[in-house]
Amino acid sequence: GSHVVAVLGEKDPEYKIGCFECMDYCASKYNLESVKNKPNFLFVKGNILSSELVDYVLKSQEIDYVIHFAAQSHVDKSFRNSVEFTQTNVLGTHVLLEACRSTGQIKLFIHVSTDEVYGEAAYDVSVGEDPVVLEPTNPYAASKAAAEFVVKSYAKSYNFP
Repeated sequence: GSHVVAVLGEKDPEYKIGCFECMDYCASKYNLESVKNKPNFLFVKGNILSSELVDYVLKSQEIDYVIHFAAQSHVDKSFRNSVEFTQTNVLGTHVLLEACRSTGQIKLFIHVSTDEVYGEAAYDVSVGEDPVVLEPTNPYAASKAAAEFVVKSYAKSYNFP
């Protein structure tokens, strides 16, 4: 996610780029060095599970486009603390979706997932062809698959962009 933030922040000074990050074990401020002092960049250290903070940032910064990368993402760690992965990846996604929905200001919401939600690659699937069934094989992949279903439900139930 930090690479996309840096690229967008560098690409066009008209883009107002925000990064909401809890700065846990896999985060690094150094990944944002190229944009940290730009006037169009905002860094917020916070937990995606804090609905009040997420709602405040969306409203106060008048955010209208969201690219959601947030995740606990180390497969090996998911075996040791799967509940934390479910909280961050599923509940955190739900908190963000609900905050976005309640503002009524979101024009586009992009949820970034992982290929691991499809399980082991089938030999008969062509490159570029999407597998049809989600088959997560570890707690991390299961949490990302569950988050995908929450996102899909908002798209269908709320006509979410």
